[in-house]
Amino acid sequence: RKWFVHAKTKTKRILKSHNLCCLLTIKDITTMSDRLKLRSFMTASVRAGVVTTTLSLVVMGLSTTLFGPALAAWIYLPGANGFNVAISLLLMLVTTVVVPYRIILRPLYKESRPDSSYARRWIEAATIQSLQIIFALVVAGPLKILFLGHDDPFGIASWLRKTSRALDSHNLKVRPPIYTVDGKGREITIPLRDGVETAATLYSPNQISDDCNNKVDDSPRPVVLIRTPYNRASLARYGFRFAERGYHLVTQDTRGRFGSTGEFFPMLNEARDGAATIEWIEKQPWCNGSVGMMGPSYLGLCALAAMREEVPALKAVAPIMAATDLYAVMFGREAGAAHVELLFRWSYLVMHLMRKPFGMLEAMFTFFSGTGTALRKAYRHSPLNEADTLYLVPNAEPLEWFRDGFAHPLGTEPFWDDKRHFIQFENMTSIPPVLLFCGWYDFFSAESCMHDWKAMRKLNEDCRMVIGPYTHWHIQAMQPKLWRTLLDFFDRHLLGDAAARDLPSVDAFAMGHDMGWMQMEDWPPPHTKEQKFGMIRGNDGDPNKLIDHNSSTIETFDESEISYVYDPSDPTPQVGGATFNPSCCGRSSQNAIESRNDVLVFSSEPLESPILIAGEIKVHLEVVSNVEGTDYVARACQVASDGESVILADGIIRRFNLRPGRRTKVDVTLSPVLNRLGVGDRLRLQICSSAYPKYGRHLNTRGSFHLEVEANAVVSEQILIVGGDSGCCITVPVLPA
Repeated sequence: RKWFVHAKTKTKRILKSHNLCCLLTIKDITTMSDRLKLRSFMTASVRAGVVTTTLSLVVMGLSTTLFGPALAAWIYLPGANGFNVAISLLLMLVTTVVVPYRIILRPLYKESRPDSSYARRWIEAATIQSLQIIFALVVAGPLKILFLGHDDPFGIASWLRKTSRALDSHNLKVRPPIYTVDGKGREITIPLRDGVETAATLYSPNQISDDCNNKVDDSPRPVVLIRTPYNRASLARYGFRFAERGYHLVTQDTRGRFGSTGEFFPMLNEARDGAATIEWIEKQPWCNGSVGMMGPSYLGLCALAAMREEVPALKAVAPIMAATDLYAVMFGREAGAAHVELLFRWSYLVMHLMRKPFGMLEAMFTFFSGTGTALRKAYRHSPLNEADTLYLVPNAEPLEWFRDGFAHPLGTEPFWDDKRHFIQFENMTSIPPVLLFCGWYDFFSAESCMHDWKAMRKLNEDCRMVIGPYTHWHIQAMQPKLWRTLLDFFDRHLLGDAAARDLPSVDAFAMGHDMGWMQMEDWPPPHTKEQKFGMIRGNDGDPNKLIDHNSSTIETFDESEISYVYDPSDPTPQVGGATFNPSCCGRSSQNAIESRNDVLVFSSEPLESPILIAGEIKVHLEVVSNVEGTDYVARACQVASDGESVILADGIIRRFNLRPGRRTKVDVTLSPVLNRLGVGDRLRLQICSSAYPKYGRHLNTRGSFHLEVEANAVVSEQILIVGGDSGCCITVPVLPA
């Protein structure tokens, strides 16, 4: 009993912290096996296996949101496809091998003697691992078949599915499901205009009955379409949630990906292929003539692209974390600084996902861990345009779209004429209602989404925008808000449900103190006023300051200089913000970065009254450089009364035409922000010349950055002119209290 209570406490602690994937290392094995005899090792292993296997079955049955969309398909109905089965087995291995070791076995090692020989330690380590793996396969496997199998002899699978559906609706706070769903979906083939055949899966509601094996209801209904290059099998969750509420849902592999034929080229064919798919769906007997599109990231780009063809059957579009300005995503807004982390990580993911037999696992591990050797080397390689064949592509073949982008970094080249905005809204006559769902810390910047929203509103006033405190990877955090908004939007425009909530024009989350959602009719909010802060050098070791221009003391600061040195061999790192790295994004602490010698920091006095920043902070620099080309990075932060500094927004500008030794004006516009600073907080500004590896290193040369080599790199000194009438300053858009 004492052992069980101890195990239960550890289990609760580990589940609460979500730290379910701590990996077992060789050092741990040898150290711990020193302290435990073989018999105790085996006994504890079996006990741990029993407890954690039972626990994993309960957790998987009762929480469909804990382990991700792929496993959710298996929870609803087993055997959906090979991908879900692989993920299920991987999770079962974790819950029966890694978790018991960390939360149950490890505390039992403390009292034993380290009297084993080196050989015996390895025998014991191999034994414990073998026992746990055998237990997972021999015990957990049959339990899965017995309790969650197709035949369901005890009715437990049916109960688990119903319970998980009810809990899913409760957790998301959405209307409960009405129908049951065939967990596998139906495999269909959709032809495109040029004869390419694409693989798709159709999820449909069953006829209403208590029996979970009802006949599929093929009556005409609205259809939601999701197109993906990442394998449609991972979208089963969307199929369940929509089909359970009266929709048909189609998931489709894009051209050249997984089950579809043809050749994949990012965004080249998505508009035409999307329109062809909608036209085919409209002709099917199970479609009532209304089609909606949605999806996150690249899936959202597919949804946006389909609008360009102006297909009448497309009645509603809901892109999530997506925008039409591809240049701004790849190179920053008017910056010319390549978003290397995004380009390299995404290229690596896309090119390895289809690699067999372990390409998907390899790609996902390297992608989400962010520690893969290939990516680390690619970030630092020069010239950059060689990184695809050396590190990113399994077969070492050059990526045409990868090199084309690097060869045209300014955005003004003819290459971008028909690519920068893959939708020219000014050339369109109409669009369906659109719901844009984006995040303040998403690399599909809020500014790009806002630009799209303003252009869309000119064609259709029934366009909505939701901006939350999300990164590109806040999948679980955004689920309740996302699904409530999605269902209200599609219920209103596809089902024609007059009772569905009419969404506000802009629904934005105000970060910082007194956080919460704000509804408004326009962005930026009307009545916003610009507050100007001068950048002042600190005297006698005092910190540099941001002084309000309305302050009576601003006139007492004479013009002066402050400098920093940027070395491309030791670039200033990017920590947090709008990055493509799941482990380093969002509202992260900046204190470690601000202690570096290559970062200048300017802080305001503690606020005497709260302010609400709403819009784009603009940084105006007066600089002197000793090189012809470099980057200027500006980052706004909120500093709490305890001294912790967190990122609010950032921006970058890449310059190739500096005149060494002469003054130059440089303006950097930061990404939009909606943030409350409370009493006692400070506004802080960072200035540096690198945000690595988010943006590629500038080698401080005037040459084309994608062709430059490390041997040509130069250490630069950057001087800022502060104080006086023409010194550096920032303008902050503030809403009156």
